[in-house]
Amino acid sequence: MSNLAQGKPDAEARLATLVSKIISARLLRCPPRWLLLRIECEDGIIGWGEAIGDLHPEVEAGIENVESRIFGLDSNDTSAIVEILMKGRFWRDGPVLNTIASAVEMALWDIKGKRLGVPVWQLLGGKVRDKVLIYRNLWGANPEEFANSAKAAIAEGLIAMKVSPALATPAVPSAADLQNIVAIVAAVRAAVGPSIKVAIDLHGRLTPTAARRLIPMLAEYDPWFIEEPCLPDDSSGIRLLDTDLPLATGERLLTLHQFKQHLDPPCVDIVQPDLSLVGGISAVMLIGELAAMAQVSLAPHCPYGPVQTAASLQVAAASAAHQMQEVQSLGGAGLPGARAGGGWEWSFNLLKQPFIVEDGYVAVPEGAGLGIEVDEDAIAAHMDEWNPHAPPIWTHPDGAFAEW
Repeated sequence: MSNLAQGKPDAEARLATLVSKIISARLLRCPPRWLLLRIECEDGIIGWGEAIGDLHPEVEAGIENVESRIFGLDSNDTSAIVEILMKGRFWRDGPVLNTIASAVEMALWDIKGKRLGVPVWQLLGGKVRDKVLIYRNLWGANPEEFANSAKAAIAEGLIAMKVSPALATPAVPSAADLQNIVAIVAAVRAAVGPSIKVAIDLHGRLTPTAARRLIPMLAEYDPWFIEEPCLPDDSSGIRLLDTDLPLATGERLLTLHQFKQHLDPPCVDIVQPDLSLVGGISAVMLIGELAAMAQVSLAPHCPYGPVQTAASLQVAAASAAHQMQEVQSLGGAGLPGARAGGGWEWSFNLLKQPFIVEDGYVAVPEGAGLGIEVDEDAIAAHMDEWNPHAPPIWTHPDGAFAEW
């Protein structure tokens, strides 16, 4: 008797009868500073995940320990493996522990989709959209360079972008202290015209006091949204801001509880969980459900490589709360990556088939798993371009630490 005759769908039957043990979990450095995770199973299927690259010495040490913890486990048991990695030690949470578990989770979803021959979004309930609105950061050191970078983004086919104009900002600023931020935003808006969406990322560099003074000065430039107007350690700072402009935060948040603080009741209009930080695809889908209940939009943080982009696009396809997707690379890698005043300029393609921008959107991936094929040979050929770097240390004029 067939599986269907027994009332069991073919895909479910195949998954139930096939145990595929993990035989390796290997870290791959990828220029310029990305950390990829390659998991291989006994049936030959390979899955890819990505960890945050900013803490590479700590994360690399942690990932090297992962293989011994997951070797021999059934790759089908994604949730159980993530539970072990997230909760199997007395100490929980934190960016290093979380990003390791997140990278594993992405790779296991990739494996599961490939094993069943379907995109991950099919396993998340199917797609709710056919294409995804994307945006990228602009790069520059002055208003002219940021304006030129905005023009480059338009030439790349984008209709949305994000500018990060704030430097070290006094806790209690004057209008003059904030003028450089305003000048950069004004230059970008003048360069792109009124129809292009321009978000403003303040990167948590302002206090609530400074943000309250700055935000009205930005209103005339029609911000798409304002990201991290102040640090999101809890929701109290953001709740002090009184503005009609859309606010966004979430890239530094680690747990569902932290997101719940910002969503119940909502103090932002957009949440930005990082798939490589909060537990992977499943966690961001759940955060999207919490956001939808609060009538808040989902826009995952994604400033790293195209493996994380591919995973984010699976969420974008399946989550009704998703509205826009940050990207840094749609398939390229290596140096220099991004130029002040310019756009993407990668030295090689990491993906054998990069994502394509059409009128500001990227099509929902249709390939199995994450829908990508990583070119390992290209990584090996360009390892001389590996150039990890920690964020700079900024100080105020008196020498005190300033937020970067």
